[in-house]
Amino acid sequence: MSVRLRWLRRRRRFDGTLEGLVNFRDLGGLRAAGGVVRPGVLFRSDSLAYATPGDAERLVGELGVATVIDLRGEYEVEQLGRGPLHEAAVDYYAAPIADVSGAEDLVGHYLAMLEERGEVLAGTVRLLGRPGALPAVFHCEAGCDRTGVLAAVVLSLLGVPDAVIAADYAATAAAMPTIHERVAVVVDRLGLPPRPPSVLVWEPEAAMMARTLELVRQRWGGMHGWARAFGITPAELAALRSRLVTRRRPAPASPGSGGR
Repeated sequence: MSVRLRWLRRRRRFDGTLEGLVNFRDLGGLRAAGGVVRPGVLFRSDSLAYATPGDAERLVGELGVATVIDLRGEYEVEQLGRGPLHEAAVDYYAAPIADVSGAEDLVGHYLAMLEERGEVLAGTVRLLGRPGALPAVFHCEAGCDRTGVLAAVVLSLLGVPDAVIAADYAATAAAMPTIHERVAVVVDRLGLPPRPPSVLVWEPEAAMMARTLELVRQRWGGMHGWARAFGITPAELAALRSRLVTRRRPAPASPGSGGR
């Protein structure tokens, strides 16, 4: 066993908060097939462009982040930047998945991402199974839609129950007031049309992701069927599981992570 793999197996779950990131969380500890998601190695977040220098120091120095997966489009990255981690010694992986066909609702939008950006999403799955890629953080702008789709893909492939995946998706609701304020600033900055009033109070609900996963079963026979359709091999899935699932109970949260 490599020194780094032994180090990953000793990781603790991060339950703290950060200064500039309002939708950052550790996916570790969620129940998976044969164990739990390994703590301290896979994080989801709102855009790292909002990270403070102190956040960047914690992400790299304390949490050991080795890879940043950015799900935003090229225009977003150009206009809004990558934040202080742009200068950090981490691997940056661009994986834009938003530019898809229109849909009647968000569930349809999520399915379009899986269908039309399946190759990009499959590439992130392969990346997460490679030596040296973890710990990793993936994000879009709000850390809700695109980030929620990738989280659903990875967690489902690890055997996390649909209800748990849906609950994790809905956990973003707590951050939505701040996210709505941010998006209003971004819309104005980029000269985009004002958003409808109904969007300004929108919050993610577990039922949206539960319905998405149900339709994935109808379309592909489940997320493993989706993975096969986009060329992910059994060996690549085994590599993902070996790095992201542990049989042991997650250790207590890291010291000092209980507040800002």
